[in-house]
Amino acid sequence: MRDFCLILFWGCCGVHVWETLLVSTLRLPEDVNECNDSTVCPSHAKCTNTFESYYCTCKQGFQSSNGQKNFRGPGVECKDVDECSQSPSTCGSFSNCTNMQGRYKCSCWPGFSSPTGNDWVLGKPGRFACSDVDECANPQACPEHAGCHNTHGSYSCSCNPGFASSSGNLSFQGPGERCEDVDECSTNATLCGPNSICTNSPGEYNCSCLPGFFSPYPWISEKPEAFQCKDIDECSQDPSPCGPNSICNNTLGSYSCNCTMGFRPDPEGSWKDGNFSCKRILFKCKEDIIPNNEQVQLCQGKAAVKPEYDSFCELMDTTFGILDDACQNKTATISLEKTAKSIGSVLQQIPTQSNFTKEQTSTLATVLLESVESTMLATFLNPSVNASQTIQSDFLDIESKVIKEECIEENIAFNLKAKGDAMKIECSTIGESGSSGTTGVAFASFQGMESILDASFFQDSQAPLTYSKRQLKMNSHIVRSILTGEKKDGFSDPVIYTLENIQPKQKFESPICVSWDLDTEGGRWTSSGCVILEASENHTICSCKRLANLAIIMASTELTMEYSLYIISHVGLIISLVCLVLAIATFLLCHSIRNRNTDLHLHLCVCLFLAKILFLTGVDKTNNQLGCAIIAGLLHYLFLACFFWMLVEAVMLFLMVRNLKVVNYFSSRNIKILHLCAFGYGLPVLVVVVSASVQPQGYGMHNRCWLNTETGLIWSFLGPVCTIILINSILLTWTLWILRQKLSSVNAEVSTLKDTRLLTFKAFAQLFILGCSWVLGLFQIGVMASVMAYLFTIINSLQGAFIFLIHCLLNHQVREEYRRCFTRKTKPSSQFQTSGVLLSSLPSTSKTG
Repeated sequence: MRDFCLILFWGCCGVHVWETLLVSTLRLPEDVNECNDSTVCPSHAKCTNTFESYYCTCKQGFQSSNGQKNFRGPGVECKDVDECSQSPSTCGSFSNCTNMQGRYKCSCWPGFSSPTGNDWVLGKPGRFACSDVDECANPQACPEHAGCHNTHGSYSCSCNPGFASSSGNLSFQGPGERCEDVDECSTNATLCGPNSICTNSPGEYNCSCLPGFFSPYPWISEKPEAFQCKDIDECSQDPSPCGPNSICNNTLGSYSCNCTMGFRPDPEGSWKDGNFSCKRILFKCKEDIIPNNEQVQLCQGKAAVKPEYDSFCELMDTTFGILDDACQNKTATISLEKTAKSIGSVLQQIPTQSNFTKEQTSTLATVLLESVESTMLATFLNPSVNASQTIQSDFLDIESKVIKEECIEENIAFNLKAKGDAMKIECSTIGESGSSGTTGVAFASFQGMESILDASFFQDSQAPLTYSKRQLKMNSHIVRSILTGEKKDGFSDPVIYTLENIQPKQKFESPICVSWDLDTEGGRWTSSGCVILEASENHTICSCKRLANLAIIMASTELTMEYSLYIISHVGLIISLVCLVLAIATFLLCHSIRNRNTDLHLHLCVCLFLAKILFLTGVDKTNNQLGCAIIAGLLHYLFLACFFWMLVEAVMLFLMVRNLKVVNYFSSRNIKILHLCAFGYGLPVLVVVVSASVQPQGYGMHNRCWLNTETGLIWSFLGPVCTIILINSILLTWTLWILRQKLSSVNAEVSTLKDTRLLTFKAFAQLFILGCSWVLGLFQIGVMASVMAYLFTIINSLQGAFIFLIHCLLNHQVREEYRRCFTRKTKPSSQFQTSGVLLSSLPSTSKTG
């Protein structure tokens, strides 16, 4: 191995030695470096020497005039290259290029920068590339309360919400601008909505509600539309902000307080001080009775009274003078006889003043009623009076009773009488009045006042549809009950009034118990609050759970119909009842025509018969309230049952005809009669039960035993009726359409299809007869009222006759049965057996119609 290395070393060294010896022996000529001559190459060129030659190369940024990279000899120049004219730009995007001798300079646009710095020249280190400068990184780029928005090569400032620039520009640059607060509350008065307060703050605003208002949703600047100030109902608070024995009246953003009847503010004007309280009025004086009436205020003013008010003001002063003894000298003995005489003199003069307006008349009568009450209360509170009194005069009778120890025992009642009228009041009612000190009860009856506060002051919209004329008249004296203590409504035990009829009650008249309401148009008679217990020829008994401050009268309403309508109605009802009996007997006794359809007709006729006979005998039985309500409920049920059975008939007809068209379709024969009875009789029960539960007082009125038309309960009848009429019309129309298609595809002589079509037409007629009458009843208003009344009366009273006509007399098989019964002929077997076979081929089809 060592020998091999030595041989290799000497071999290599020998080659080098022999090369040296060869060069020195040959002595080749030496190369001339032309590049030493500076003129060999032109300016801006670099000379490169080669063996026995050379070549020139233009420096970077220059190029030869002959286009060659390497050249020799004179005549060729190196010219500057304009790099900035190249595309794409040598400097790149977002930059400016400046050409220089043999090179170029790059600079970025404003808003851009390069990591090599601006004014980069070829030859400097790094790579020139311009990128966007984020000016918003500098917190001083925009002023305070402004937002910076960077853009490509630039930026913009905009003031924050709630601020505006000093120049008014929406966007700007530079710190020279200022963002100033915008007062939104002064620029937009409705910014927060009504009943609110707008409060400005730097850059925003806040909304709050005025006192007496609240917003269900608090103010949030992100959802300003949710903020809405609504009125606070202070009067709904418990306890009331006005205190006991007061009336709280809510107003927009506030409330006001008044004392209940029998109380006055303590002290006067305490409402202005915000500390309201009421004290009980022992009896009313002039200032407590004066109505808030413009004409009365004119009489009380110091200015001269207009001539047309002389008589009115004179009577008003006379009426107020009745209270002088009670109010001016409270220790004096109050004379009820003097009061009765003074009242009588005023009552005598009012009817002679024909020029009095209705408002003046009601005002005078109201003051009279209040004066009698105040005088009576002053009498009870006078220490010298400790016994009961009975005052009788031509125009006013008063019976008073001081209660001492009579009410210690339970179930004791007091009976007071005046001019043939009477009042019964229980000790429990007297105890509930809250009387302290002397307890007294009085009953007064005014003669002649019924001609002053006559029936023109009574407004009642309840009237039967069949009545074309309504007459009202006063038929009792006006009475007034008086009780010491707080005046209270809703006593546990009612007060019973027995009022004597001025004229005997006629059979066509219906009585109404009414009371004087001071809060309606200066005073009106109203039928609310009292009900009739019994009405006879000479007396009417009323039950009321309210007392003292309202006068109770008996108004007789003479409800008359035109004589022709009266005759048509009763004759038609009698004819209908006879026809319904015949129809029921036909459906029950004629076994040859018995089938599913005749069973449905039978139920309908039974319901209609019961409804008609109950209507004829009981609709005017208004003397007993409970009995009248029961009659109204039964009529409601029976008439509804009629329409539900018509619905059952329409559904069964539809199923039967549908079965003719579709094989194995759900057939009417699959429905049992028990299920149909549950529907026809059960659903009306459900409607009546729900209606009676929601509004039990809606059954029975003062003039007829039917559903109350004022409270809207009548729609518990008209609603289902209109719905059933609509459903039946759709089903029966659909049935006729199916029959039309069926008859066009088979032999027209098929009796089954013809009979079914006839049955459907009869169902249509039946629907029109029973439904049309109630629809006509809705249109008895305006100029067509009399025409509609005649149509309603005729159709409604003859419903039974129409049903007998279309289902019996117009049926060929029934007529044959009648003829056989009357002539006692036997039934032709061939005809009826054939008919029976044909009709049995389809479910529930017959010739009965």
